[in-house]
Amino acid sequence: MNGEETLDRAFETVECIAFSGEGLREDRQEVCTEDIVVITLNGRPIVTQVATAAQLEELGAGFVISQGLATRIEEVRVEGLTIHVRAPERSEAVHSIIESCGGAMGNMLVSPVKSSLVIDKGLVFTVISHIVSSLWEKTGGAHCSVLFSEGRLVAKSSDIGRHNTVDKVIGFAALGSVDLSKCILGCTGRQPLGMITKAANAGIPIVVSKAATTSRGIEQAKKAGITLVGRVKPGSFCVYSHPERIEGLQGSR
Repeated sequence: MNGEETLDRAFETVECIAFSGEGLREDRQEVCTEDIVVITLNGRPIVTQVATAAQLEELGAGFVISQGLATRIEEVRVEGLTIHVRAPERSEAVHSIIESCGGAMGNMLVSPVKSSLVIDKGLVFTVISHIVSSLWEKTGGAHCSVLFSEGRLVAKSSDIGRHNTVDKVIGFAALGSVDLSKCILGCTGRQPLGMITKAANAGIPIVVSKAATTSRGIEQAKKAGITLVGRVKPGSFCVYSHPERIEGLQGSR
């Protein structure tokens, strides 16, 4: 297992008819695979969801952590498209989960983030520069997430679901003993309530995205103690909560 984006089983080549200014032609294109995976926790199925069938160990571990069901993972075993996770469950966690998209449930447990991490503004742009996905370049149909620690890339994942990409990098960290309280999460997708909740339960203090957020995403970030940065473009970005973690913004509201 490593932190690199994995393309095994992530795409396939299909035939199509392509139209352009030069007319019609037969063509072959790569498309993302779409599978249904099942995650079990301690022998009990907890979720059935659509995903790209790559980095499945990381997906299972990360889902359990980001859903607030456990704080550490003991074992992950993959059989086909079923991911078996063994972990000490949190007694206060919500146990009834059936979903299809990988998003966090609205009534799930949310953990406050405790971290002393402070970063330079330039690192925001560095993080965003690394969320160019090989799978997206091949197919145009994938999201990507990255995890940075101490200024360097430690994990990267792609999936047809933006929630799944977050679970995969969180899972990599959980299985590899990476301290998430010192990490930055970078994403291609928007940051609503469910995405921020995943980061909070993992203990990630800073979330950076090229896309927008939502009112409930901002509310959750403020409540959970997460620095939420969105709409990152060359030379600009917006900080919606806890700006004190970014140098030069401490005097802001």
